[in-house]
Amino acid sequence: MTSRLLLHSRVEEFVARLLRAAEVIAPRRTAGGDLLYGQISAPSEVSWGYGIPTEPLKRFFMPQRDPILLFSQNGKLRVSPVYEDKARIFLAARCCDVTGLGVLDVMFSGQYEDPYYLLRRRNSLVLAYSCQEPDDTCFCVCGDAGPFLKKGYDQQWTRLEEGMLIEIGSEKGRKLAEEHADLLVPAELEHIKRRHLLAKEAETKFGDFRAYVAAAMRKLSLEEVESGVWDELADRCVDCGGCAFVCPTCSCFTVTDRFDGEQGIRERHWDACNYSCYAREASGHNPRAHRKTRLHARFFHKLSHQWALRNTRHGCVCCGRCLSTCEAWAHMPAAAEAIRRGVVK
Repeated sequence: MTSRLLLHSRVEEFVARLLRAAEVIAPRRTAGGDLLYGQISAPSEVSWGYGIPTEPLKRFFMPQRDPILLFSQNGKLRVSPVYEDKARIFLAARCCDVTGLGVLDVMFSGQYEDPYYLLRRRNSLVLAYSCQEPDDTCFCVCGDAGPFLKKGYDQQWTRLEEGMLIEIGSEKGRKLAEEHADLLVPAELEHIKRRHLLAKEAETKFGDFRAYVAAAMRKLSLEEVESGVWDELADRCVDCGGCAFVCPTCSCFTVTDRFDGEQGIRERHWDACNYSCYAREASGHNPRAHRKTRLHARFFHKLSHQWALRNTRHGCVCCGRCLSTCEAWAHMPAAAEAIRRGVVK
């Protein structure tokens, strides 16, 4: 689909129109200086710099605490589903997070369709923001999740000297461009060439830090990992679950009921496969009672070729959040290198 150019002088007006049409979520700086995705009320609140927000976009599609139904019992059981049905526009979404949404799409629309997630997804418009300056902990170039995207977005915005180059990636993205055609001008061939040059330059800006994702996938898939690797990683891991909570693709959850005798609520909560009780069965038997078996399962489900075939790609978008969160150096890059080398450094 044809690309457009949004001059810098028209960006705020474009964002103001988005605010009148829907709830807009964008990266913004908190009073303490942290970068977080959050609802904005004015164009000036958008943080157009680069860097990874502390939390991924997934919390807007599968909230950490998500009511899914209400029930009451007053002589007769009544059940009412709870749906969040509102339009949202995700502006300046990071490429790794947009790739992560693609993984969640497969998870929640596979054998069993999840109406709660899919309704939020259908009501959302995702405007990705290509990354020209990766953070120190970023390694998306190792996982085909950035710094520029080839697919998965409704629109992808790239900052040029004149303005934002807007690539159209879906019918929803095309419709949005048509609705605001008076603010946009056709992109010239020179703009497209410059965008591709910026993409190549961005890939050279990643530091010496790399994750051996491909090598780890091969060893895991062929069951060639040294057994001692899991023992050593298990000695480090503290089962905090932080890596799962900040990961854009982790989708583990548990379901709880609260009931006061007459009325109750069923909620879905984030869970983590690191936790000792995660795999425990109703009988009390726990097939993953030991930490090393839980870590093996976690990284197998992230990196194995079998998992990638079933879910269209491997389960790591290489955003670096686990690297920033892990207290014990048992995050994805450390594990991938240990799997590749057969030893934990």
